[in-house]
Amino acid sequence: MDLDIKGTRIHVAVSEEQGTEKEPSLLFIHGAAGNASIWDFQADYFKGKHRVYRLELPGHGKSSSDGEDEISAYAQWVRLAIERLFPSGVFALIGHSMGGAIALELAAGSLNGLQALVLVGTGAKLGVTPIIFTMLRENPDDFFHTIDRTAFCEQTFPPTRDRFIAVARACPLATISKDFKACDRFDTCENLKNIKVPTLILCGEQDLLTPVKHSKYLHEGISNSSLVIIPKAGHMVMSEQPDLLNRALEIFLTTTPSRENQKAAGLG
Repeated sequence: MDLDIKGTRIHVAVSEEQGTEKEPSLLFIHGAAGNASIWDFQADYFKGKHRVYRLELPGHGKSSSDGEDEISAYAQWVRLAIERLFPSGVFALIGHSMGGAIALELAAGSLNGLQALVLVGTGAKLGVTPIIFTMLRENPDDFFHTIDRTAFCEQTFPPTRDRFIAVARACPLATISKDFKACDRFDTCENLKNIKVPTLILCGEQDLLTPVKHSKYLHEGISNSSLVIIPKAGHMVMSEQPDLLNRALEIFLTTTPSRENQKAAGLG
């Protein structure tokens, strides 16, 4: 599905419906240098259980434009897409890394229909070491080799690593640079208290890019949250340990109160 938003094509991969889907719908947001395919394991698992939407940010995958260098700007694109995708229905917002920052930005404000929030390998701040920008500018191969070394735990099989590196290499370098600038500027620590919807925080036990301490900080700052640390996984936990992540997400969705019950409890 392609959405025309202000003249920009926003691609959303949508799983074929089987007529057995339950609310909420699931909207997945990828991270820096990613695209919809990083959520393939989740799309396959939840097909027929929930309606699954995987949005590709501007400049990524099949979406047009060349990206943004502020999380708030990406969040505005996602907000406009949400208004088109869920004009009256409820949904869960699921973001990884930079996508998690976008989800945090949206959840801290007013977002009609948001029933649940899921944060995967992310943080309230996402500072980026300056060497990343130097590598992107002077020797991109060094950047991709660095991501290969740091985004996965030691036990991750080479095909899983290769699959994500291929996705990252397909993303324009200018867009990747903007992504990391957006992450480096991001800081929503003061806004965590404004997030009221049920929130699941997931993190790989061996995540080097957004270590467990970042997820623990989110858990402490978001009152209605739960934290699951997934063993034998690094930053790309959704691909490294998809079964464990999918099960944790399914349990969370099953136990999350409906939007009506949240409103009755003063949470929405």
